[in-house]
Amino acid sequence: MSDDESISKIKDFFKTGVLIPDELDEILNLKPESLIGVDQINSDKLLDRNIKSIGDLASLDPENPPEIKELSNHILIKWIKISRVLEKVVREQIRKQKKIVLIGLDNGGKTSILAVIQDRFSIIKSLLPTKGVQREKLDFFGFPIISWDLGGQVQYRDKYYFNKPELFFTEVDLVLYVIDTQDPSRFNEAAEYFRQVLTALKDLDEQPPVLAVLNKSDQDIRKTLQWQKNKTDIVNKIDLVAKEFQGIVVEYCDTTIFQKESIMQMFSIALKKVSETSEIIENILEDFTRTIEAKAASLISMDGLIFGNYTKNSTDEMLINNTALLLQTLSNFHTSIGLIREKSISLDFPLNGFSISGEKLFEYSDLQIPVFLWVLTSNLELVYDKLEYFKEQLMPLINMFL
Repeated sequence: MSDDESISKIKDFFKTGVLIPDELDEILNLKPESLIGVDQINSDKLLDRNIKSIGDLASLDPENPPEIKELSNHILIKWIKISRVLEKVVREQIRKQKKIVLIGLDNGGKTSILAVIQDRFSIIKSLLPTKGVQREKLDFFGFPIISWDLGGQVQYRDKYYFNKPELFFTEVDLVLYVIDTQDPSRFNEAAEYFRQVLTALKDLDEQPPVLAVLNKSDQDIRKTLQWQKNKTDIVNKIDLVAKEFQGIVVEYCDTTIFQKESIMQMFSIALKKVSETSEIIENILEDFTRTIEAKAASLISMDGLIFGNYTKNSTDEMLINNTALLLQTLSNFHTSIGLIREKSISLDFPLNGFSISGEKLFEYSDLQIPVFLWVLTSNLELVYDKLEYFKEQLMPLINMFL
């Protein structure tokens, strides 16, 4: 059920003329007087008891409602139960969307990463530190995601997030912990903050996948001994903290806003961790790669989501994924100037005896995003012979990816 369908089902609870928010969770912030049957006078009585919203009404116990002068318990109980119905609809629909918490110290680059993934490069230079929480409903690669960008300044960490951790860390599907790899003076602070995050998750009995994002790993910096030392130091510190918490396994990913493909690959790794079908997709890709006697295969959407890949070594994985992302960027440029998108994209390496070839399989989501199957192979003819068979297996899994 889409947000629009959910809103349509509950709009009859509200008075004519009430502006229903597009975002489902904002409905719970509407005043009680927006509900049919709640007049202004009684709404003011509720306000006197600090009941300011539908969400506040829903939090009351219908078995033991507060005494409000000149308002019958019978009426108040009815309003509470209606509010609880609305809250249930909202919460159930929100749970169908993945909740990603993006967290780390201030100046780590969290908001810049979100800007890159949304192609908002022009705002990066003017970004100010995130104040408190910035929560957005985003379409990452055509999938609905609720992103919680938790500002990393100390006043928010100490007095906000960990004072009421249930507001931020409950029902989290994925934690992206962002670290500035170019600031070793704050590595100890970053490790301690990470410990606070894991403690909050443990106390709430939450155990989401955790991806440590080693940000600002710019291409020129990566070549220096200092950066390599920085990476080793922070990985060791984060690993030591993770060992304190049973069941927590941290994976690492290097990113830089100056190479969009590094951000895209990081989010691909992240989303595969919460995908319902990614493991099956990779099993099918393994079968396909072996069948056509190729070195590697990847399934990648035209906007950069790597649904899955199979390869025998990291060099071939890096070669096929980076080449595919760059060729797809070139294809997007061609379509932006009016050319028709080609269904086949290929790059030959005759001196090395192989080709990297991409074939459009299908489109997914309401946005009709093309999905290409990329292959690193010495024999393209085998690819074409088996393509249709594997296409039929992959298509339904993509539609169920998240």
